[in-house]
Parts: sequence; C-alpha cells; structure tokens
Amino acid sequence: MISKRFEDISKCDIDALVANSVPEGRTIDYKRSLPGATDDDKREFLADVSSFANAAGGDLVYGVREDKGVPASAVGLAGIDPDAEILRLDNSIRNGIDPRVPGVQIKAVSGFPDGPAIVLRVPSSWSSPHMVTFKNLSRFYSRTNAGKFQMDVMEIRTGFLLSEAIPERMARFRDDRLSKIIADETPLPMLEGGAVVLHLLPVSAFSQPVTIDVAAVARERMPPIYSTNSTSGWDGRLNLDGLVTYRMDADNECLSYLQVFRRGILEAVEKITLASLTPSDPKVIRPEYEVKLVEVLPEYLGLLRDLGLLPPVFIFLTLLGAKGYTMDVPRRQFEKSTAIDRDTLFLPEVVVDAFDAFPATAVMKPVFDIVWQAAGLARSRNYDQAGNWKPRRD
Repeated sequence: MISKRFEDISKCDIDALVANSVPEGRTIDYKRSLPGATDDDKREFLADVSSFANAAGGDLVYGVREDKGVPASAVGLAGIDPDAEILRLDNSIRNGIDPRVPGVQIKAVSGFPDGPAIVLRVPSSWSSPHMVTFKNLSRFYSRTNAGKFQMDVMEIRTGFLLSEAIPERMARFRDDRLSKIIADETPLPMLEGGAVVLHLLPVSAFSQPVTIDVAAVARERMPPIYSTNSTSGWDGRLNLDGLVTYRMDADNECLSYLQVFRRGILEAVEKITLASLTPSDPKVIRPEYEVKLVEVLPEYLGLLRDLGLLPPVFIFLTLLGAKGYTMDVPRRQFEKSTAIDRDTLFLPEVVVDAFDAFPATAVMKPVFDIVWQAAGLARSRNYDQAGNWKPRRD
C-alpha cells in the first residue's frame, strides 16, 4: 500500500514505486490496463478487490506496466474518461460483492505519458469475508505476499469467526474503559459528577497489530472537548497509554481530556456537561455539548487519518451519571423534560466509512435524539423540524 493519505497520492508517489522497484504483494497490485467489459474481466476485478478487503487492505494501481510483479514503468491509461471509469468501477464493486465493501476510494492521477493512472484503495474490512457474487460466482478470495487466492472452507469459517470477534473486542474495550472512568482511574484527577465519554475505535486497531509513534503526534491537533476555540487553555503530555491532552480548572482538576492510545484509539471525556458542584445544583443538560462534539469529531477523524489509521471507525457516545438529569428546554416552547431514569446511557454506535466526507451534524443526529428521548422529548433542539442543524443560541 502506498504509504500516503489517499487524497495526497500524486504522480511522484507512483513514480517512486517504479524507481524503488516496490514489488506486488499482500497490499499492492499493478495493472497495465483497466478491467474490460467481459464477464471474466469483471470477475477478476472483483476477486482482486474482495481479496484486499478480506485481508489487510491495499491499493490497486492501474496504468503501471509490471514485469514478474515488479513495476517497470508508469505510463498511465490512454483514451479514458477518468470520471466515467471511476463510476464504472465503483458500480461494479457495489453490485458484484456481498456484503458491500465499505470505505473503497478511487481517484485518477494525472501527468503520465499515455494518460492518467487510476488508484483504487480498499481498506481491510470489519464485515469480512466478502463474497464475489457477480453472475452467481459465489467465491471468497484473500491475499498473501504471493497475491490473491481462493479461500477454502476452513479459511472462510475462520474469516467469519474473526469478523464476529471484532465487535466483541470493541465492546470489551469500551466496557473496560468506562469502568475505569467510573472508578476515577483517569489520566488526571477529574471533577466530581457525571461524564460525557466519546470513543473512536478504528477497526484496524482490533483486527491487526497497530502501534503508532505517539511522541510524534502534533498535540495542537488534539483539542479536548470544550477546547476547540483556544489552544491556550489546554496542555498535553506523554503517559503510559500514549499521549493525553487536557483542560484544567482553577483548582487543578481536569475538566476534559483526550487520550490517544498507542493502538490508534481515541477516548475523549468531559465533566462539564454533567458537572454537579453541589447537591443543590439543578441537574440540567444544556444542549451546548452537542455543538462541542460535532466541533471535535472532524478533528479527531482527521487525526486518525494523519496517523495512518484506515476507516471504518466506530464512534461510541456514553453518558455516565445521567440519572435524574433533565434537558434544558426554553420555557417559551411549552415543553417539559422528564428526568432520565438510568445512570448510564449507552448510545448506538456510528460507523464512519470514509474520513473525507463525514457530516458530523447529520450522522450524530439520531444519537443526540435518543438522549433527548431518554428525557421525554422527541428530538434534539439543535435541529429544526426538517432535521437541519440549527444550534440553539439561548
């Protein structure tokens, strides 16, 4: 796989593959021409894509002449309409593989003698194994360094078992982290009261060995929740788990932190929304916390992308210590919130298949709505009746 963010891949990266004689292997394959219109060409293409998805992911590079698996020259593709070909390849993947492979990216790269090259990136899939279904082929493929191969019955069974184990590993990680937060085993001493907890769990962190260089992470790219508008109010340091940034109050208690784990997992916790400074304080959740979450989510996904993590990413939101809280509803709306009846709100996960098109306000709306419904109201008041994002200003 080209060691570059997909959107940053350029001609020089493909030329470097040729100059460095980077051979075909488990995560990269070269093709002189695009798949044709015959059934055999389509099956071969779908086998290549599904084999990457069922293994470690990888890049298909079209427009490169190879000799015994070693790239000889990058010449591009003559006489093609790049947009039409990208649409054709995308439709072929959507219609010929089951289940759908999430997060596939395709782009044209210009500047070659015969025309543009086309790069197709396939992430390692959390919903594998994927089957080629075109014309009822019903075949499963995977990859080794020697290329793709057809999976046998035992390999298919193992693939299903591993795929089913990933959600279980995620759930165990989340449960373990929540129990530590409840027990005050956090990177820094935090305020009393409840907490809003956000976890971003890349599938790749649970499906293959991943270790990031946390010392090289730019801390200015890691704002804790409620800190996106200023870098002067928060700090950071290395710790046993990786790297943490945090915002402290005047009494040197932590209001909010972001922990980057060495496996590429992010944990953001804030104690502002559900803070309870005295027993007499009203237990009211102000909807501003939704605004703060949709501010940081694109930042966090961008951080994962820059760290080399691949989608999909599971996003989990949890409210701890929420029992007895009501939602802050302006009196003029003539609505009344009831008290939340349980201490922990486990919200449904959000799955992000691509880093470059994440509409945080739209994707998080169903999750936010459930919090309001837990307090007896139909929907988040940061959206209008049509579901458009219109955060409250009162």
